[in-house]
Order: sequence, then C-alpha cells, then structure tokens
Amino acid sequence: MPVSELRLSGGEYRGRRLRVPHGVRPTEARVREALFSMWHAELEGARVLDLFAGSGAFALEAIGRGACAAVLVEGDPHVHRTLRENVRALGLEGAARLYRMRLPAALAVLREREAPFDLAFVDPPYGFEGASRLLAELAPVMSAGGRIAFEHGVRDEPPSAPPALALVETRCYGGSCLSLYQPADAT
Repeated sequence: MPVSELRLSGGEYRGRRLRVPHGVRPTEARVREALFSMWHAELEGARVLDLFAGSGAFALEAIGRGACAAVLVEGDPHVHRTLRENVRALGLEGAARLYRMRLPAALAVLREREAPFDLAFVDPPYGFEGASRLLAELAPVMSAGGRIAFEHGVRDEPPSAPPALALVETRCYGGSCLSLYQPADAT
C-alpha cells in the first residue's frame, strides 16, 4: 500500500516524519497547531484519546507536547500497521497504547480498560453518519472536565451534542472544521 509522509509541527518530536497510508486524510498541520494552541494549558500530564487515529499525528504530537499517555484507536488493519510503525519510529511504545477496533463499539472496551481521558480528538471520514451516537458513547469515557475536538468538513454540520455534552464552538480552517465539546455542566 503506497504511503506519503507528514511532519509533526511542534513539541519534542517537531520535524519528525510520520508515514500516512494511502487513502488516509491526515489532519493538516495548521489545524493540529490551532487545537494545540487552544488546549495548551490542559496538555501537560493529560491522558489523550485519538479516535480514527490514522497516522497518529495528533496523539503522538500531544505526547511530545506534554501529555503523559495516549490511546489511539484505528479500525483499518493496513492503517493500524502503519500507525504501529509510527509509534515505534518515535520510541513511544510505553506512552502510546494502540487498539485496532471499530468505532463506536471500541468505546465500551475503552470505558473498561483505559478511561478516563482528559482530551479526545475525533477525526472520522468527512460525512461520517454516526457522529452524534459516537459523541454520546464518548462522553462516559471522559474525565469530569474532559474536552473533545471533533474534526469535520466545512460542508458538514457539527454533530449534535448529547445531553452530557455541550458544543462550545466551531472553528474552521480552509476545508476543515473543529467542533469543540465539553461536559454540559461545565458551560
């Protein structure tokens, strides 16, 4: 399977290259940079969740910026193989735990084995149909003050927030948008 590459834009691994499998749409560097800028104060020591992890750029860069651990979930076996190679190339096997599972079913397993998470990044294929259900099932694996960023296309509406979450804002960067959620009782 042909691969391309991307560079991490900040933190300890700034400039390091990650492999991106064919067919994966990696989050643009400016979108990752904007999110890390918004979450700067929360990153140090955070437990991070990266859903539809692809190359792993978000979670691996988060570790390089101070997160203590990351869980990366990717359902595609070919993409997961490249993800595992990226983790190994950065020497992050101890800080990054990988799951090859489909979403949203994987969230029940994560609730039992890994929760809670402080920050979650969700980057499904644009036009993903199960976004609202995924957010509803994601809410219970988050810490009390946990924050979620959901990437979607500029033409897609932000996913509806379940009762446990509130949509705080949506910011767009070219063809990509980040919709930001937090616990409803924190707004």
